[in-house]
Amino acid sequence: MTTLLQPQAESEPEAALAADAESVRTGDSRGASPTGFAALCGERWWFRAALALLFALYVRTIGFNPVYDDNVISPWTSLRDVPGFFTHDVWNFDGRAGSVYYRPLAQTWALVVTIITGGAPGWLHLSAILLHLAVVALAYAFGRRLFNDARLALLTALLFGLHPSKVESVVWISSSGMDGLGAVFFFASLIAFLKWEEKRGSAAALWLSASVILFAGVLLTKETMVFMPILIAVYLWLNGPEAGRTWRILRTLVPYGVVWAAYMAMRHKVIKPAAVGAEYIHPTFTLSNLWTAPYSIWWYLRHLVMPWGLAVEYTPVVIDHPTLRNFFLPAAGLAVLSLAAWCLWRRQRSAVAVFLGVWFVINLAPPVMVAPMVSQHDRYLYISAYAFCALLAWAILNLGRLQNKGRLVVALCVVALWSGLTWREMGYWDCDKSLWSRVLEISPSQPKAILETAATYDAEGNTAKALRVLDDAMVYYPNSPKLWLERGVILFGHERLDEARAAYMKAMQFTEPPAGMPVKAGLHTEVRAAAAYQLARMDLAAKNFTGAERYARTAISLRYDGVGYHSALSESLLGEGRMDEAKSENALELRLRLAQQRANGTVPASVRE
Repeated sequence: MTTLLQPQAESEPEAALAADAESVRTGDSRGASPTGFAALCGERWWFRAALALLFALYVRTIGFNPVYDDNVISPWTSLRDVPGFFTHDVWNFDGRAGSVYYRPLAQTWALVVTIITGGAPGWLHLSAILLHLAVVALAYAFGRRLFNDARLALLTALLFGLHPSKVESVVWISSSGMDGLGAVFFFASLIAFLKWEEKRGSAAALWLSASVILFAGVLLTKETMVFMPILIAVYLWLNGPEAGRTWRILRTLVPYGVVWAAYMAMRHKVIKPAAVGAEYIHPTFTLSNLWTAPYSIWWYLRHLVMPWGLAVEYTPVVIDHPTLRNFFLPAAGLAVLSLAAWCLWRRQRSAVAVFLGVWFVINLAPPVMVAPMVSQHDRYLYISAYAFCALLAWAILNLGRLQNKGRLVVALCVVALWSGLTWREMGYWDCDKSLWSRVLEISPSQPKAILETAATYDAEGNTAKALRVLDDAMVYYPNSPKLWLERGVILFGHERLDEARAAYMKAMQFTEPPAGMPVKAGLHTEVRAAAAYQLARMDLAAKNFTGAERYARTAISLRYDGVGYHSALSESLLGEGRMDEAKSENALELRLRLAQQRANGTVPASVRE
């Protein structure tokens, strides 16, 4: 493929500099004489220096504590568990479907690394760093073939690995095994495809087969990279002869389509409710998706251009109806930006620029499409940022009439700036307290941060501070049953029973989701059911079996298959001397749990037999 834009004439009078620049532009630096710019920026030296810089920046995370869901204790401990990863979703720990995330290879990676390292946080962080370095190395190898320009490929890869938005995907152990491993498969698949383009005969077929197999790895690691074959189609369209171009593209995409169809069939079979009435997260598409899209795109563009003030969570934005500020202005801005990009393309006619534009759009499309259901996250920029970094790298290498050393200075300034930002942003990931405090600093009304911060303070024994965080949150969400439930849990844990009961009762009072707080399907009802269940447990402890029965039946009416709900009712009935009914409810609890396990393929062998 041609270079990103047409190369400018060299302004240096020395013939050696011109020869060096030409050798780098063609990607063949082996025969370049070690003078001028090539001597100052030897390709291999700079590549090693780039990896060393990235390692030096992130090595401090080895001493960080596990954060967020890194603390979740997984029941998977043996390689014998690996086949089961292909039969249930990521969060299926108890036989119930918990999400739409079907990522068996990411789970396998996490299990293998945990077994090898013993699960020590430092080793897990080190594995995440090494995975990121592997991604950067593959991004560089891919860029050399795409740009036909070693300088551009190297600077793009360095900026790509250094961009502060990568912090979340590298420092957060749970995310690294999905974003990082998925990116390894992604770049490796594209490199294999480009090698297929370069070769002929039986060797070419092997490279295409490798690309297709690696694409399967992409899908089984992180489903948001599902649109990768579109990049291959665009590449073939831009670089193949016009005669028979459409047929060639369709023929090439057939094996990718077969893999995609097989994956979708597997996913459809696995991602389903565990039992009748069970709720799980699932995407829906309404006009809100359209109204939210322009704002969401600008949000990601802002984090690419101004990568500071980052956090693990942000206040979700759901636009139910368009206004001048939240829809028309962002949409107009995107139209202007698109027009400017088109005008630039008309002047340069760069095939690579078109390819990178499609790259950015299709890799950002999944989080934008589901923006009303999933809040914006910096990790969604992991792959799409490559296009932005390539544009920035090209701009640096083509800055007017600057000498090569001047361009080097500009590049080093950008590297220094992003290194400082990356160092600063990763500092908030050292523990849960600083992580969630950072979220509240950036987004004071972020629901999850409120709950996590309160739980963190309570775990430290600072109950007053935990309750204060929840009280402050009531300003934003006064009718949130989740906040009241959390308050009840904290109070109950400190034996402030009357206050805990009042909080649980308050959680049950609100029958509609709180305004302004996005709630996933069924979660609002599930929280109210949990509050009723807690009240039932409190009454059981107080030997108030009549009250316990009433609340247990309320919990069951809200969430029939709730874990423990029928057991609570059974205990209540047993306390009232209603033995047969108690026995029936206890048997029902066992049947529901077994049905959930069967639906997800997690029934123990002894039970199946």
